[in-house]
Formats: sequence, C-alpha cells, structure tokens
Amino acid sequence: MHVRIFLSLFIVFVLVEAGAQTQEFLRLNYPVTQNGKTLKYPFAGGMNAPQFSAADLNNDQIQDLVVFDRAGDVFLTFLNEGTPNESSYRYAPEYACDFPPLMDYVLFRDYNQDGAADIFCASLGTQTQEMQVYRGYFENDVLKFKPVLFSYPGCSSCIPEYIYYPSVLPGFWNNLFIADTDIPAVDDIDGDGDLDILTFDGSSGGYVWLVQNLSVEKGFGLDSLKFELTDRCWGRFFESGLLACECDLSPASDSCLYGFAGPTVVDDRGENRHPGSTLMTYDQEGDGDKEIVLGDISFSCLNMLTNGGNAFNAWMTEQDAAFPRYDTPVDIVIFPAAFYLDLNNDGKNDMVAAPNNKFINEDRNGVWFYPNTANTGHKFELETKNFLVGDMIDIGSAAHPALVDVDADGLLDLVVGNYGYYAQGLAQNASLYLYRNVGTKDNPAFNLEDNDWLGLSEFAPNDFDFYPAFGDLDGDQDLDLLVGSNFGALYYYRNVAGPGNPMIFQRDFNIMWVLMDVGSYSTPAIVDLDSDGLKDIVMGERNGNLNFFKNTGSADNPVFASAPTFTKLGQVDARVLSTGVTDIGFSVPVFVQQPNGAWLLVTGTQNGHLLAHTDVDASEDPYTLVEEIWGNVDDGNRSAPAFGDLDDDGILEMVVGNLRGGLSLYKTVLVDCSTTTATTIPASPKPTISPNPARNWVRVEWPVDRTVSWQVVDLLGRPIAQGHSDGGAFTIPVHRWAPGPYFLEMRSSDMHRSRTKLVVD
Repeated sequence: MHVRIFLSLFIVFVLVEAGAQTQEFLRLNYPVTQNGKTLKYPFAGGMNAPQFSAADLNNDQIQDLVVFDRAGDVFLTFLNEGTPNESSYRYAPEYACDFPPLMDYVLFRDYNQDGAADIFCASLGTQTQEMQVYRGYFENDVLKFKPVLFSYPGCSSCIPEYIYYPSVLPGFWNNLFIADTDIPAVDDIDGDGDLDILTFDGSSGGYVWLVQNLSVEKGFGLDSLKFELTDRCWGRFFESGLLACECDLSPASDSCLYGFAGPTVVDDRGENRHPGSTLMTYDQEGDGDKEIVLGDISFSCLNMLTNGGNAFNAWMTEQDAAFPRYDTPVDIVIFPAAFYLDLNNDGKNDMVAAPNNKFINEDRNGVWFYPNTANTGHKFELETKNFLVGDMIDIGSAAHPALVDVDADGLLDLVVGNYGYYAQGLAQNASLYLYRNVGTKDNPAFNLEDNDWLGLSEFAPNDFDFYPAFGDLDGDQDLDLLVGSNFGALYYYRNVAGPGNPMIFQRDFNIMWVLMDVGSYSTPAIVDLDSDGLKDIVMGERNGNLNFFKNTGSADNPVFASAPTFTKLGQVDARVLSTGVTDIGFSVPVFVQQPNGAWLLVTGTQNGHLLAHTDVDASEDPYTLVEEIWGNVDDGNRSAPAFGDLDDDGILEMVVGNLRGGLSLYKTVLVDCSTTTATTIPASPKPTISPNPARNWVRVEWPVDRTVSWQVVDLLGRPIAQGHSDGGAFTIPVHRWAPGPYFLEMRSSDMHRSRTKLVVD
C-alpha cells in the first residue's frame, strides 16, 4: 500500500502505555516555498554524496529511483510516476524500510533478469573492503533482499557473503579488494548477457581490473555468479594522476601500458596505492563495446575514454578529460561520480553526476543532470545542477532545526542553523535560516524568508556549525536564544520584545558565554533540570556526552560557571550503539515535558539514530533508556531533533536535521504539554466502549454532539479501521481483527479528542 499524507487528512497517533516501546513514527510533508518556488520534496532530507540506481520498487514494471547517499549511508526512494519525457517522481521513503543497512557504495543491478533489482555493494565488515551481493525479490509487491552466499571450496577463511576469485594456485582464493572510497562498475562488459565487475586495482593503483562473470560460459546461466580475474589491465591504460582527469593510453591493443608495473603515482597516492576513483560504463556508439567515464578523488572533472577495441579486448584510444566537452563539462568539487540510467522516461539512459566525497564538496548544487538528447547514440546535455535536491530543503551540510514562534502570530516557525555550504573554496559560511510559518493553525506551511537571520554569518568562516536553542533565560516570560557552534562555546541573544510580541534580539557580550566551552560543536538546551526555578543549560558536544551547567544566578540574571557542573549527565553517551562504540558522538539534547511533569530526553547522535531516556534529573546517575533507535528514526549522520505542535492537534511533530543539510518531519506520539496548548483545547468527555474486550463488534458512545472522525491503530501505529460519525455513537466490527490490544483515536469537529484502549479477544 502506498502511503501518502495530505494536510487535510486526520493523522492518527498511538498512545503508548507506560513501559511500552515507542512506535514507528509517521512521516509528514508540509508545503514549503523558497525563492518563489514550491518544493516538491521539502522534507526528503537533502543530498551531499548521492549515488543513483534504477529499480522497480513496487512491482509495477516501471523503473523507480533509488538514491544512496554516502554522507550518512542513507537511502532515499522515489516512485516513478511514469510521465513520458519527464522526470516525474514521488518521494516514497517507506520502500527504503526493506533495504539492508549498507555503506560506502551501492549499485542496483538485476543480475538474474527476474525483474527484481539486486544489490552490489561494499562489504559491511569493519576490516574488509570486498564486495557483497544481495538478491532482490518481491513480497506483496514490495522489493526486498536476502544476501547471496558464495561457495569457496577448500577455503575455510573465506566469508560466504563476500566475492573472492580463484588464485593462480589451485585450491586457493583471493579476496576482491575494492577501496571503500571507490565506486566500481557492474555491467555486462564482454557482451555475454551476465554482469561483470570493473574496478581499479585497490592495492597498487593505476590499472583497471576486469573481474569477469563466467556463469554463462560455464553453463550455469544468469542465476549464478562465477567471478574470475581475467584482465589486470582492462582498456590498456594507466591512471597516473599527473594531469587532471587524463590517463596514459597504450599505443597498442595487445600490450598494457608500462607492462603492468606502472610508474609511481602522484598526489595522495603514497606507496603506490590507489586513492579513489569512480567508474561508469556505457556503449557510446552502440558497437557492442564499453566506454568508461572516470572520476578521481583529486579532481573536479570527469574523463571519458573511448574504446577503440572490442567487447573481448578493450583498448582505450581517445579521451575527453573535460567530459562532456561538447556541452558543459562536469565541474563538481570534489571527486565526482557519474551514473547511467533513464531519468526522464524517454527510453534512453541519461547521465547524472554528483560528488563522491562525503565531507568537503559541493553540497547544494552538486547533482548535475545530463539528459541524453541524441536520436541514436549518446549526447549528454546539461539540464540542471540541482536535480531533485533543488526541490528539497537543503542548506548545505549539517542542518540543526528549532521550532519557535518568531513573529508572535500563534504559529510555530522553523529556524535552522547549519555547518555551512560549499562556495568558492569555503565550506564554513554558516548562518541561521528562518522559514516562517505562513499557514494556519491546523495546516502549517513554510516560506524561506531569511537565509542569514540575525546576521550570524559575520562569525563565519572562523566559526561555523551554528545550533539554535530557545528558552527564557532572563525570566521576563519571552524566549531568548542561545547559539552553539564549532568553537564549543555560546552566543547569547536576549529577547527584549516582551511576552506575546515578535522577537527582538540584542546580543549579550558577557564573557561568561564565551568561557562556557565544551571543546567543540556545542549544542545547547535550556531547561530547569534541578527544579529550582532557574533555567539551566545542558550542552552536547562532539565527544557525545552531555554537560550540565547549573544556573547559580537569579530569575532575571542567569549566572553560569565556565566549567560544567558535571560532564556525564545521566551517563548519556551518543557514541554508544548496541553494535559498538563510534569515535565521535555529536550529542544533541532536547527535553520534552511529559503529562506527569517529568522530562523525556531525546538525543541526536553522530550515527543518526535518536536516543530516548526517562527518569531525567540533574545528576550523573544513569537515566533509563527507553529506546536506542527511538521512533525507528535514522536519517543519516548527525541527527538533530526539534519538537513542536505544528498542526494544533495536541500531539508534537518532530523535525530532524542531518549531515546532508536537509530535514525530515514526523508525527510523534508525544502529547504537547505546553501551557498554550492546554488552554486552547476543550476538556473532553470520557467515551464508553462495550464490550471491551470484544470479539465481534464494539459500540462506542461518546457524548459529543458533533461530527466525529475516528481511527483504530495497532501497536505498531498501522491503521486498522477508520470512519466518520454524525454524532458520538457508532459501532465498529472487529470479528476479522487479530486478537490483541488496539487504540481508538477520536476527534470531533469542535476539537474534542479521546484516546482509548480497545482489546480484541
């Protein structure tokens, strides 16, 4: 079932019982405009180092689009709407739920030609750099995967999930080493119908290896993979790195340039090792052999080499070191990769180029789309430099959101800080972005009104990675602003507007804020954690711990020591995941008040998951972990959550920033316990449900003389039944439901709400 969310739709939530696991959160998609354009995928999360593949996700025989972003190892899935001669996609993140967790590079290819795309990808082992394969299959018209297990007779140390090839010594196997910086080519290189592998020699560099799939030749057919290293100098060229995007070509088709030894390579290729390249293959002239397009870690261009040989003996005889020279050459900082697939539904494969470096690169206008405009053969002509990403909120790298009513119109606005974006050699031109809420109480909509709100860019590039947090630090009943940054200290902006007025900020130059230094990447939260009536400060940092700064001043004059009161608040460690401990944590704390007055702590992490803790107080005693991947949310590295009731239904939405500079939006299960929400919602009468537990049907009587919308969800938040009633009395058949607990959510047209547990025997 395709899940599509409309703003007019009544979105249900699950009330979680005490001690129960948090459920999976529903994604939302509110309208966003910027620079006069309405974004098609505003909360898809942005792109920094995307890799593009075609795959039929829903078994409708139409090739959809899968984007894997190396920056955070995250999937974005798009359903192809199939409009001829148009790039028409619908963001459908639910299809990525059935993908295995992968890293570095991912290529979808249908090796057995059964219509279900398979995956060729980097190995998941921390100390290995082999390739592994997942076989795709459809289950209920959804693409899913299982690992392919290879057989290596006589090799007790061979890992069945990884690709090895036979050694020259009988009975021995060699691992296929592919540098994790690279993107190899998986294509039918020899024209026999099965898929082969082209990759640079990962150990010595410079030469491309052909790892040939001999499944067809050996009589196994397309359903098997039988790899052997058959050519250590495919194409007869050598990539020396002496000149940008140029290779050394062999003068003869029957000899490898430099006789396999190769000269010492340059740049960052110490000890003659291959540092990083990307490969795209395609048949330019339709003559049956493959050309190759190379990207290099040291350069911003692509090199296209023309095959003057044939499918069985590749020989590169010409090169275009500024490909495509006949149009607009690719110039993407830095380390571009090219991908070959039909992106506009015209039956011809196009080219899209994007950065392959997960850190410093062009992170806003780095997805260059070249439709193939030739009637026959190929001619790639640049159409846009921000394919897909131009329809997303993407402010460069590392987005840090906050929800707050800036203009006092009763609607929550969106303030987003960032690490910065790449421009003219700089990647630290950070600022605050203001997306003002121009919608209504129950239908939020955002418009980018300021890309340098409060002028914080004056501190860049010397300081960057700005993180905004709002709270009343000076006790005057309006919200002040703290901004964390790469320096590890704080900027403090006092709101002098007074309660109920649009925010007016004055920077406080007290040296105290500069001295509150946690090392690097400070992420503040303002909260009275010790219940003494004074707002304290909790700061996350790069190392992943949480620092508690106790407010020792007065209600109108906050005072903080330069050193934290303690540095291991609740023993929270954003580096820790059940699978191990990472080197860095990038902890981002947010405190949400629960109905009983206690705090729920939600912490963003470097790995991208969200930690949730209860039993939160001002101590270093361990908090209670609710869930390690809270809400099943993981949108890539450097998650940064923010909460607010955007649609005025009493339940909090959550905006999550990530390393890719984008945002995701979710409906949570948390009740909005703010005083403003409590005063706007009428008290709700209690419903009567009978029988409960039930077997065949239940009758609901709710003394509300208004139209009622109702929906039942299971413990996973999945809708089971829904409907409307002209009054508060209606019947629900339950005889086909599986036994167990459910939740009935009701809402009347005058804003009364009810959440009730329903049990089916």
